Amino acid sequence: MSYPLGQNRYGKTGVRLATVARDGDQHRFTDLDLEVLLEGDFDAAHTQGDNAAVLPTDTMRGTCTALARDGIDHVAVYLQQVVDRLLVASPAVTRIRIRAIAHPWERIEVDGVPHSHGFRPAAGGSSVTTLTQERGMPPTVTGGIQGLRLLKTTGSAFSGYPTDAYTTLPETRDRIMATTVEARWGTIEADLDHTALAATVPTTFSAAFARHDASESLQHTLHTMGSAVLDAHPEVTWIRFRMPNEHHNLADLSPYGLDNPNMVYVVAGDPSGLIEGVVTREGVEPPPAW
Repeated sequence: MSYPLGQNRYGKTGVRLATVARDGDQHRFTDLDLEVLLEGDFDAAHTQGDNAAVLPTDTMRGTCTALARDGIDHVAVYLQQVVDRLLVASPAVTRIRIRAIAHPWERIEVDGVPHSHGFRPAAGGSSVTTLTQERGMPPTVTGGIQGLRLLKTTGSAFSGYPTDAYTTLPETRDRIMATTVEARWGTIEADLDHTALAATVPTTFSAAFARHDASESLQHTLHTMGSAVLDAHPEVTWIRFRMPNEHHNLADLSPYGLDNPNMVYVVAGDPSGLIEGVVTREGVEPPPAW
């Protein structure tokens, strides 16, 4: 029996590319992890084994590599070049989504001076740029970041919640709040400096995280962070967060005859709480959550 084929897509993932832009002795290093996904009229490949419309994923990898030859000054511009090429190479394609994760590097300091060609991994998470384009339509670009670790040692509470026979969590008016942020945001138009936004948006919501000492929960702080971004960046129309609540529990030192004046904590592993939410401007409908 033959069954109808539902929504499908295919592409190439895990395309790692690094480029070096050499301006004399001063080098600039870019480190990307790319994923390309195509949607279109590929039914025959699934139902009949007919690959006439299936652009090889090797071609996608080769396109990403070859178009990096002229340098990657702005990730969004480079992604658009890849998409434009693939739309020509594969007439069956109706929609392309390409995502670039930019791994951060910073210059090594030597005698207090940033080195011209020596780098080390930088803190602050990896920026994420996603470009989606339907054939014949303008592209949509979303920015983002993942792996951004935030922590504050006070200014966070959690109390007033419902309890039952299985609740063991004590209420607290002062605790450590820690999370690793994954965020995505949308903008008014694609033709923006997305490289600059990838730096300034996380700076804005990180500052809001630190300042929100009236926090009653991670949910409360998430909304404050998103509101701060929309206040500070008129070009951003929505921002979505995925934030685990990485628990730090006060250690019991009484077996050792010691008190614990909010100094020693046990860092809990899994399971952790997980908070997700989107903050949007009035009338804006964000795309579905990841």
